[in-house]
Order: sequence, then structure tokens, then C-alpha cells
Amino acid sequence: MKKQGFYASVVTMAASAVLCAGVAVSAAGEMPKLKGTAYIAGHGGHLAVLNLASGDLDRIVVTGAGGEIAGQIAGLTLDPSAKEAGGGTHGQALVGRNLYVGLLNGKMMKYNLDTAELKDLGQVGKKFCGTVMGPGGNLYCEDMADGHVYVFDPSKDKAADSIPVGMAVCGIGFDKGDKHAFVSDMVQGKVFVLDWSTKKVIKDIPGVGTFIHQGRMNPAKTEFWVTAANEFTVEATGPVPNSVAGKGKAEVVIIDVEKQEIKSRIDLTEDGAFSHDLAFTPDGKYALVTCRTYANDSVMLTIDTASHEVLGETSLCLACHEAAGIQVTIDQGSPLLCGIEVDWAK
Repeated sequence: MKKQGFYASVVTMAASAVLCAGVAVSAAGEMPKLKGTAYIAGHGGHLAVLNLASGDLDRIVVTGAGGEIAGQIAGLTLDPSAKEAGGGTHGQALVGRNLYVGLLNGKMMKYNLDTAELKDLGQVGKKFCGTVMGPGGNLYCEDMADGHVYVFDPSKDKAADSIPVGMAVCGIGFDKGDKHAFVSDMVQGKVFVLDWSTKKVIKDIPGVGTFIHQGRMNPAKTEFWVTAANEFTVEATGPVPNSVAGKGKAEVVIIDVEKQEIKSRIDLTEDGAFSHDLAFTPDGKYALVTCRTYANDSVMLTIDTASHEVLGETSLCLACHEAAGIQVTIDQGSPLLCGIEVDWAK
């Protein structure tokens, strides 16, 4: 994949829905035959909708465009020229037939898949990264601006709590019995372990990366997978973009939940894929990893969780853009996709 520079955030798209075919390329092993619908958030303010069986793509428009590098993250100004985030979807969770979508401006949106009704549930946090279903049937939204995990109650459609954790948190996962929560911190490049009974940090796992993103617990709750794109190195003078100089190793880092330490790493550097989020198949055999190319596409990699082989790659942006004649004109023409949620029942 040819890189077109680092700074990239949003895509301006027409309001009408577009249906096109994704492109899957088999790599090392045999691609699994999966059935379900994947919803992938994007800075363009819409969700890419991927039919895993057919490869067809559609989209759901939720809000206007916005970029995560705009404004401040953990007190750092990543791109002084970028406009403050006003929209952009970044992470979503499926509750029944409703998608709860966290935005880059800290709002929560609710979209009903049957009626297409969209509701603005108001301001909850400051700048959301992941949105994950967790203990108590609540949603847990990780905030990149203030390092809090915001708790949202979907039964009441309102915020329930706020938990301070780090500086710019992105992903969360819970172990067996919800004894501990594992929370990734983007700018610190580490994972915090919380005693969930007290909501206090009891340990941090360093060295995960230089700039990491969302993380997910596998179905067996034995491994916490963290997307370590490492686009930045955060130095005393501020964040330095690695991918411009071709530096930095794009990885997925796997943490042993019982030992609370790094177990292994999957190197995606040669694939040109900067990982951002992932979803596991219900049997835990495969991981679907959303990645940015910082070129003209965002893609989804299918990874065998036992062998760590990349089995295939699916285009999530380029196919639709070309078919609709859409030109990405913002931030060097690179569309950025983020969080993924899969409805395996569909």
C-alpha cells in the first residue's frame, strides 16, 4: 500500500446511501466463511456497513465529519492546523436493534436498525474513542481528551458515571467475573489494570507501543488484544509522526490476562496496515481488525487467532468512493475508519 503522508482525518460524502462491493484478497491461509454484519465507525461521520458473507458495503450517516487529531488529546496539540472536532463517529455498541454511537465531540447518538431513527442523546464526555458493552449492561466509552471511562446506561439513555484512568484512553476489556478491567492509554502506550470492585488502577503494563488505540478481550477472556498502530512517538517536545519517515512498527499486541503481561505481538508493518480496533468471531478463532492505510483506503484484516496469520484484506472505503465518484479532499485524501461492532445474528 502506498502511503500518502500521516495527517489524515475526515471524508466529506453525499447524504445518499451507497452500495458497493468490498474487495477481499486471500493472503496466507484460507479465508473463513463468515456470516454477519459489521458496522465500522469513520471520521466522515458515517458507519461503513459490511455484509461479511457477500462483501457488499453500505453506510449509515450519523453526523458530520470530525478528526481525532483535531484539538487536544491529553493536553497535547497533535496538529495545530486541524480544526476542533465537531463530529465524526469513533466507536459503537449494539444493544438489541439499537446502535449506540460515540462521537469525537463526546456526544452519544442512538440509531435504530429497523426504523432508521436517529436520536441525539446529548453530551456525555469530551472526545470518545471506543464504546464497549460491559458489566451491568452498561456501555463504557473511553475518552481521549481527559482519560476518563464514561459509563452510559442504555436502559435510561443517559450517562451513569465517570471513572478517571489515564491521559487519553481508547479501549477497555473485562476478564472472567468482571474482576479486572484492562484499559489502553493512547499517548502513554500502556495498558492499565483496574480492580473493578473499586474502579482503581492496581497495575500498568508498559511497553505496549508508542501510540496505541482500542483493545478487545477475546471470547475466552484469556487474552486482551490491543491495536498498536504506533503512528506517533510522544516526546518531551510533543508527538512526532512516525509514519511520515517510515518509522514505527504497526502491530497488534496480545496481553495475557491471567499474568497481566505482554504475551506476543503480530507485526502488520509489511501489510501497510495501522490497526485501530478489532472484533472477534464468537468462537474466538478469528479477529477482524480495522486498519488505516494513510493512503486512499481503510481496510479490515482477517487474522487467525491461533497462528496469527493474516488471511485476507477487505477494502472498506475505496470501493464505495470510486463507485460513487467521491473524492476525499481533506487531510491528504485519506479516509480513516475506527471502531468495529459486528452483529453475528444477521
